Amino acid sequence: MMSQQALSKARNHFDHSPFVKMVREVVAEEYSGKFPLPTWNGLHVLADDGTYLLLPKTKELKEVFGTRGEGGECVCAGASVLYDVLHGWVLDPIITGAKMNEREECKNHLAYLEASLPHIASKSVFLLDRGYPSQELFKEIQGIGAHFLIRCKKNYCKQTENAPLGDSTVTLGNGMPVRVFKFELPSGEIETLVTDLFTVPADEFPELYRLRWQIETTYNRLKNIVCVESFSGRTPNAIRQDFWASMVIMLLLATAERQANEQIAKGSKPTNNKYIYRVNTAQLAVSLRDEFIFKVLVRRRLPSFLWFKRFIDLAAYSQTPVKPARSFPRRHNPTIHSNFYLKSHL
Repeated sequence: MMSQQALSKARNHFDHSPFVKMVREVVAEEYSGKFPLPTWNGLHVLADDGTYLLLPKTKELKEVFGTRGEGGECVCAGASVLYDVLHGWVLDPIITGAKMNEREECKNHLAYLEASLPHIASKSVFLLDRGYPSQELFKEIQGIGAHFLIRCKKNYCKQTENAPLGDSTVTLGNGMPVRVFKFELPSGEIETLVTDLFTVPADEFPELYRLRWQIETTYNRLKNIVCVESFSGRTPNAIRQDFWASMVIMLLLATAERQANEQIAKGSKPTNNKYIYRVNTAQLAVSLRDEFIFKVLVRRRLPSFLWFKRFIDLAAYSQTPVKPARSFPRRHNPTIHSNFYLKSHL
């Protein structure tokens, strides 16, 4: 059996590029036009958001990735993900430093989309949260042929701040006409959405923007189920390897989840059940994370294919009801846990 030290030494002979290549090729194949993909009014609905990954506290990682928090004690990497909320796929993951600029990373996502998936870029709408709005970014999005629906802060600019409740059109300082839709939330707060979609009924915007929340659940899955922060090494190379390997798992999980749900749907009979049933994603992810590395490394394709088919069959038995219209208040926990352990792949 290989020791942890031998494994660490061996992995230093290669970088994270094989995992990057795997992600890029799988995404390119899925979005090649060979397969039907879900859309909204003919548009792919893409969300972009950033998060931070807690890293082991080492001098090297601190120098490479940087720190956040009071006193600079929290060693972190920044991560930004472009996510297809209707299809459940990660299109473009980025890992960067702790001083991540979300708008700049969004521009990098736009550049990737325009270069690698131009047919998707020209038929997409971006859902972005309050930290993203800028007239420059609006132009960048339109520059690749895409559209945007963005939540703005109350005082983002005078034009949006002075817009009335309901649906209206204003012209921004750069001369760009945008549509502003203001409505009251159950809490009494006024929500402001800005978009360049002029032919869509305004009452569809809140439900469309609500889909953005799925990228938050994706980060929860990445951190708490795939356990991306349980790094298997303490070098920058190991951090990048684990990050991109986790993205491979996320794509495989999306594929397995879709196939299992299709199997559940085909096998279900008309009943008086109150809810629709879907695969238990958390249990699926744990099983996939624990087994897939060893199975996909089998040199013969047939055993790996049969394992994956059997895996889907078993996943279809693990069902959970879908309960719509549930809401959970976000609880801010300022406590930062800094305990890390090395996971073994042996």
